[in-house]
Amino acid sequence: MHITYNGVTNTEVGAELVDIDIPSRSGQQAETLTIPGRVSPLLRIYPQRDAYSITVTMRMLYDADLSAVYSWLNGSGTLIFSDTPDRYYLVSACSAISSKRIGAANTIREIKIKLTCAPFAYAVSNDQVELPSSPAQLQTIGTMYSEPLIELTGTGDVALTVNGVTLDISGMSGTIYIDVRTCQVYKIEYGSKVSILSSTTGLIEKMVLVPSADAVNVISWTGDVSSLKITKNERWQ
Repeated sequence: MHITYNGVTNTEVGAELVDIDIPSRSGQQAETLTIPGRVSPLLRIYPQRDAYSITVTMRMLYDADLSAVYSWLNGSGTLIFSDTPDRYYLVSACSAISSKRIGAANTIREIKIKLTCAPFAYAVSNDQVELPSSPAQLQTIGTMYSEPLIELTGTGDVALTVNGVTLDISGMSGTIYIDVRTCQVYKIEYGSKVSILSSTTGLIEKMVLVPSADAVNVISWTGDVSSLKITKNERWQ
């Protein structure tokens, strides 16, 4: 087994994977409410999920370039396990890396690091899907509703509806992006994001796609729309 972090596998930097934690199911935030006069308490479960840690242990020969490993396991990015190559995890490799010499002649280095992992796995294959006409149907996979990125091109006043949740956009001109994950609506001008959230009305955070083997997501729009593309961001918990 091997891992790939930001497109580079551990073998490419001369490290052998010895041990790695199996990705956990993250904890879900909840609280117990005690109500006077009620025999049993109420349990309120919130949608927020907690991050968790993945510990990686690797070994390399003494003459391998240790600085290459340090440079590789740096910052933040995507982690892929070779036994689930169709999914990636969003992780940060900002904690300290411990290393020690092992073996009879101290000719092997053992390296250990804790990666902080976001609570979901995402589909590696995440290409845009263009919807030809309104209404359109879209099927998704995964075990958790997904928060898509929607690219919408049109003119004037437009209403976009995803599974019954409508976002009204006034005075459109050109292409805009609706990022459900971050609840942003913006245009790209001179290479930078320019927010147009003030020109919209609706609950962006509820415009999610639901995974199902039987049902489909329904997307529709009204107004002068010439193109609508969706990046689904399918995910697993």
